Amino acid sequence: MSDLSALPRFEEGEVNVAGGKIHYVSGGVGDETVVLLHKLGGWVAEWRWVMPILATRMRTIAVDLTGHGGSKMDSIPPYITTQEEMAAQLMAALSELGINKAAMVGSSLGGCVASVCGVMWPERVSAIVTVGSALAGSDTRANLEIAKEKAILDGQFDAEENPLPREPAYMESLFGMTDPAKMEEMTLSRKVAGKWINPSARGVGLYDYLGNLHRIEAPFLLLYGAEGRYGVWTEGAAAELKRSQITAIPGASSFPHQDKPEETALAIMEFLGV
Repeated sequence: MSDLSALPRFEEGEVNVAGGKIHYVSGGVGDETVVLLHKLGGWVAEWRWVMPILATRMRTIAVDLTGHGGSKMDSIPPYITTQEEMAAQLMAALSELGINKAAMVGSSLGGCVASVCGVMWPERVSAIVTVGSALAGSDTRANLEIAKEKAILDGQFDAEENPLPREPAYMESLFGMTDPAKMEEMTLSRKVAGKWINPSARGVGLYDYLGNLHRIEAPFLLLYGAEGRYGVWTEGAAAELKRSQITAIPGASSFPHQDKPEETALAIMEFLGV
């Protein structure tokens, strides 16, 4: 499925949670723990070049979120997978692994889930880093239905909401991506996530991040790739946070952890003080 060959010294496993199984990859040393969360339609393998760097300083765990990668749910995807559900399953998995407190780093969807964890379990989240996450206000169900139809018309999904391969020009325009290998990996990881992608996206759309970010006590780094489009969300989010920083990774797309893993890892470690 996903390429974890770059992580020979890491442990791969899964834990049972209400509703299914959560897949993870873990390794590293240190008194602190960092949890890595992938993008919408992604998987743990997208962190494979960042993980060995972080693991020299911290216990490092990458987790497949609900219905993504190797995390398999017992039911078919609902119309909406709420952010609260995804966050609860993640925290339950961390509890099963004996992790009571951790820093959370998430790309896109993963950063959104990390933010919700910071709101709901402030005592368990020591710091948050979003790597290109659209932290906005809530949308309406009517608009989500319009977005669903538009995505089908645009050729991103078929009529049953199975993801379809995107054209390279589309990925370059939307995300600033230029590497064909990374585009192909995104196609593969989206295929694995399948019908869980849109319910997860709708959960993001319904959650009011801007109305809840003020509840987060943990220090917060808004990290993004300078060549992508996620930087537009940072100023609004920073205005609502108690303790925040904004950092851009030059020459990186919306997914700097894949384009510039060393620079991304160093920015994360500097922020976390490890």
